[in-house]
Amino acid sequence: MPHEQAVQQMTNVEFVADIMEFSRYGALAQAFVIEALQRHAERIAAANPKAMDTPGLCGNAWVGVAQEIRTKLAIKYGEYESNG
Repeated sequence: MPHEQAVQQMTNVEFVADIMEFSRYGALAQAFVIEALQRHAERIAAANPKAMDTPGLCGNAWVGVAQEIRTKLAIKYGEYESNG
Protein backbone atom coordinates (compact mmCIF):
# COMPACT_ATOMS: atom_id res chain seq x y z
CA MET A 1 0.00 0.00 0.00
CA PRO A 2 1.42 3.41 -0.91
CA HIS A 3 2.50 5.82 1.76
CA GLU A 4 -0.26 8.20 2.93
CA GLN A 5 1.40 11.23 1.34
CA ALA A 6 1.74 9.43 -2.00
CA VAL A 7 -1.98 8.56 -1.91
CA GLN A 8 -2.89 12.18 -1.21
CA GLN A 9 -0.88 13.33 -4.24
CA MET A 10 -2.46 10.88 -6.69
CA THR A 11 -4.83 12.10 -9.36
CA ASN A 12 -8.34 10.65 -9.18
CA VAL A 13 -7.51 8.29 -12.05
CA GLU A 14 -4.33 7.10 -10.32
CA PHE A 15 -6.23 6.66 -7.07
CA VAL A 16 -8.99 4.53 -8.62
CA ALA A 17 -6.40 2.48 -10.51
CA ASP A 18 -4.52 1.94 -7.24
CA ILE A 19 -7.69 0.75 -5.52
CA MET A 20 -8.44 -1.65 -8.36
CA GLU A 21 -4.92 -2.96 -8.96
CA PHE A 22 -3.27 -3.10 -5.55
CA SER A 23 -5.46 -4.79 -2.96
CA ARG A 24 -4.59 -7.53 -0.56
CA TYR A 25 -7.95 -9.00 -1.63
CA GLY A 26 -6.91 -9.18 -5.28
CA ALA A 27 -9.59 -8.99 -7.94
CA LEU A 28 -12.31 -8.78 -5.27
CA ALA A 29 -11.44 -5.08 -5.02
CA GLN A 30 -12.32 -4.69 -8.70
CA ALA A 31 -15.66 -6.43 -8.19
CA PHE A 32 -16.34 -4.13 -5.23
CA VAL A 33 -15.63 -0.97 -7.26
CA ILE A 34 -17.77 -2.12 -10.20
CA GLU A 35 -20.64 -3.08 -7.87
CA ALA A 36 -20.42 0.31 -6.13
CA LEU A 37 -20.47 2.11 -9.50
CA GLN A 38 -23.46 0.08 -10.64
CA ARG A 39 -25.47 0.68 -7.47
CA HIS A 40 -24.77 4.40 -7.34
CA ALA A 41 -25.30 4.94 -11.07
CA GLU A 42 -28.66 3.14 -10.91
CA ARG A 43 -29.82 5.19 -7.94
CA ILE A 44 -28.77 8.57 -9.33
CA ALA A 45 -29.89 7.84 -12.91
CA ALA A 46 -33.41 7.24 -11.60
CA ALA A 47 -33.46 10.37 -9.41
CA ASN A 48 -35.36 13.56 -10.04
CA PRO A 49 -32.74 16.01 -11.37
CA LYS A 50 -34.28 18.88 -9.38
CA ALA A 51 -33.71 16.88 -6.18
CA MET A 52 -30.02 16.61 -7.08
CA ASP A 53 -29.46 20.35 -7.56
CA THR A 54 -26.91 21.98 -5.25
CA PRO A 55 -25.34 25.44 -5.38
CA GLY A 56 -22.30 24.05 -7.17
CA LEU A 57 -23.87 21.27 -9.22
CA CYS A 58 -26.71 21.06 -11.70
CA GLY A 59 -28.91 18.06 -10.98
CA ASN A 60 -29.43 17.47 -14.72
CA ALA A 61 -25.69 17.05 -15.18
CA TRP A 62 -25.39 14.71 -12.18
CA VAL A 63 -28.26 12.52 -13.41
CA GLY A 64 -26.89 12.68 -16.96
CA VAL A 65 -23.46 11.45 -15.96
CA ALA A 66 -25.07 8.66 -13.93
CA GLN A 67 -27.08 7.60 -16.98
CA GLU A 68 -23.93 7.67 -19.14
CA ILE A 69 -22.01 5.53 -16.66
CA ARG A 70 -24.97 3.16 -16.23
CA THR A 71 -25.11 2.70 -20.02
CA LYS A 72 -21.39 1.94 -20.27
CA LEU A 73 -21.66 -0.55 -17.40
CA ALA A 74 -24.63 -2.26 -19.09
CA ILE A 75 -22.67 -2.56 -22.35
CA LYS A 76 -19.72 -4.09 -20.52
CA TYR A 77 -21.48 -6.26 -17.91
CA GLY A 78 -25.13 -6.51 -18.95
CA GLU A 79 -28.12 -4.99 -17.18
CA TYR A 80 -27.68 -4.53 -13.44
CA GLU A 81 -29.81 -6.66 -11.13
CA SER A 82 -29.78 -5.55 -7.52
CA ASN A 83 -29.56 -8.36 -4.98
CA GLY A 84 -31.05 -6.44 -2.12
